[in-house]
Amino acid sequence: MTRVTVLAGGVGGARFTRGLLQHLAFEDARRAANVSFGGAEGALSGNSATGQASEVTVIVNTGDDMWLDGLRICPDLDTVMYTLGGGISEEQGWGRPDESRRTSTEIAAYGRGWSWFTLGDLDLATHIVRTDLLRNGATLSAATEFLCHRWQPGARLLPMSDQFVETHVRLAADADEHRAGDLIHFEEWWVRYRATLPVTEFVQVGLADAVAAPGVIDAILTADLVILPPSNPVVSVGTILSIPGIREALRATPARVVGIAPIIAGAAVRGMADACLSTIGVETTALAVGLHYGFRRQGGVLDAWLVDETDAAALPALAAAGIRAAAVPLWMTDVGATARIAAEALKIGAGPFETTTSAAAPVAPSDLPVAEFGYPGPLRDRLVAAILAGSKTSTTSLLVEYGIENDPLPTVGSRQVLIDSAERPVAIIETTDVRVVRLGAVDLDHARDEGEGFDSVAAWRAGHEGFWHGAETREVLGDPVFTVTDDTEVVLERLRLIAVLPSA
Repeated sequence: MTRVTVLAGGVGGARFTRGLLQHLAFEDARRAANVSFGGAEGALSGNSATGQASEVTVIVNTGDDMWLDGLRICPDLDTVMYTLGGGISEEQGWGRPDESRRTSTEIAAYGRGWSWFTLGDLDLATHIVRTDLLRNGATLSAATEFLCHRWQPGARLLPMSDQFVETHVRLAADADEHRAGDLIHFEEWWVRYRATLPVTEFVQVGLADAVAAPGVIDAILTADLVILPPSNPVVSVGTILSIPGIREALRATPARVVGIAPIIAGAAVRGMADACLSTIGVETTALAVGLHYGFRRQGGVLDAWLVDETDAAALPALAAAGIRAAAVPLWMTDVGATARIAAEALKIGAGPFETTTSAAAPVAPSDLPVAEFGYPGPLRDRLVAAILAGSKTSTTSLLVEYGIENDPLPTVGSRQVLIDSAERPVAIIETTDVRVVRLGAVDLDHARDEGEGFDSVAAWRAGHEGFWHGAETREVLGDPVFTVTDDTEVVLERLRLIAVLPSA
């Protein structure tokens, strides 16, 4: 099962996720068909073949939310829900198609509402139902889940927080009824003033009392890949990252974090992101935004960054900062083009990372413990080759071996230098997960991820018993008749390739 978590704003995040879902659905179907006809690829991937389709969770910015006409409005949540559920106005990118605005006109006749932010009649139904749920004690998470029952977006939508956190801007000069230094809601600055008024800062009102919504942290920590789509890096993704615990979860997750530039050739893909970036002192370039997010090993949040082909000149600077990058077409012209962008995000997030942790602080293999797989010879050579190719991401060892060698168990985040049969250092690997279980409890996903072509737990078990019952292992254990059973405790370790060393 592929689990992808997306941190999204409105239109850009919604459209990217729609393309992602199309790509994953195609891949799930392809793998299922491959397995049905005996193909090796599907047998190794383990998605639809076992009835486990890919899962997508979208953590949505709620900093644009507001109270208007007595209703709780959630622009980004609704844009994502409508887009994925087939109810969006494609022309606008937000709201419902074929709308009327009779109710907003009547509200204006009473001198209420905002003339620059009118709600469509169909859209009002969503806001009325949400507000009714909230006023009857539901959390925003629960209300979102209820609304999604109708739209069936094909992904789990989570607000970034159940507490009300609203993005405001501080004005640098007088404007209409507002004075310099006043805070106004972000939507007023964005919609009424088209982000043309100079502002000094963005303020998340209510942030001090906010926590991540239920499921948000878990969705990041248990993902196979986390994606920052081409949403506004300041007031969409940036606001999500301001919620306590979310940035820390991104830094701690064993998943790779891949971002997609919302800037192409020095201009925002959509909206007025340049006005937001200039306010916080970041240039409107794909390179500057990637560096603003930062390399995860240096306190940032990114492992990899996709830029458009027109921004390929940024790749060396990104690599020097430690961020793996690629230049690919990034215009989301239609769902098919967006699906191809999603495929590139999955590709760069899945492949082996051949750069060191940073240009300024290269990996020093001599300072790391040694990782030896099997015994020197053909088996070790195959296992090392599988790790270098990115196909081996798990391994299994006997718990009893750690006691005999007086070695500590591996820990998440620890790194080792991988050696080959000639004891040459060939790569740096990192432990991303450790479990101690009964041998009889080893699951098929783990067996497949060992990268040795096992298509069943029974085949995996037979291969490992042949190794553990061999003369070399029995000699190491000091037991000439050592035999494993279902109750034998084993250490299941997940790995990822950090760097391929020059000797490889």
